[in-house]
Amino acid sequence: MIIAISGCQVKKESTQLTSTELQHLFSERTVESYNLVNGSTSFTYYRKDGEVLQTRYWKKRSGRWRISNNMICLQMEYKSESCRSVYLEGDRYYKYRTDDQGQPQKIIRYRQFLTGNRI
Repeated sequence: MIIAISGCQVKKESTQLTSTELQHLFSERTVESYNLVNGSTSFTYYRKDGEVLQTRYWKKRSGRWRISNNMICLQMEYKSESCRSVYLEGDRYYKYRTDDQGQPQKIIRYRQFLTGNRI
């Protein structure tokens, strides 16, 4: 006898972080990020004055960051600002963007949040 069960999925609980939670999580911390799209790792220091310093592909770059409407917004050198939502899924943090079809796409996994500037 074969029994098939369809439509059963276990969905992890996920919670979008608030502006206050984002500020606490990122401000004055060096954050290791893993890009789920291209496989790269970066280290970014988020200063409380809004400056951001980053090492990616063994190169340093800088920009600005802020929190707005429960999203983290980044504007790196020569790029326009982008604002993204961050979700806690289990014990992991992920950043999402909206794809071409208007669906949320998981793009970054934050691996660790270290106190101070570690760059």
